Amino acid sequence: MTPKNSNNKQQKFGLQTIDNKISSLLKPILNNSKKEYILINNLVKNWSQIVGEKSAKFCMPKIVNHDKKTSGLKLTIAVFNPSTGFFLEQNSEIIIERIAMLYGFKAVNKIIIKQEPKEINFADNAKILSPEINKKIDNILDCIANKDLSATLKNLATEIFNK
Repeated sequence: MTPKNSNNKQQKFGLQTIDNKISSLLKPILNNSKKEYILINNLVKNWSQIVGEKSAKFCMPKIVNHDKKTSGLKLTIAVFNPSTGFFLEQNSEIIIERIAMLYGFKAVNKIIIKQEPKEINFADNAKILSPEINKKIDNILDCIANKDLSATLKNLATEIFNK
């Protein structure tokens, strides 16, 4: 039973093999943009080498597609920090050269910076203090009568020792 839809594509119902299902899911990726898919995959792997460790935390390659004006590829970078976006915009030629060094040819001709929001979970970044430092902070703060002030100072001390 294979009814046709309005786009002249056949839809299959019933039991199908996993091989057929996976190939139908991967077909758009492999047919339309196999080169771009490989390129973006390698860019993601080597992103910290291309833009640097600090900048890599605040941006990532998003899309690689053809630029009709220059008949080359353009890279869209998602940026989560405005200052990083400005840095990448100013150094776009250097980034294009680093990508060319990675591939051995000029793979990208143009870079587009796109500002996007990103939620950062600060709880994952918090380091746990050692027991002796924790004890030292508690001993110093024991003499403070105001509990709110004591809690605020403890948070401050924890932040200072985490850096």
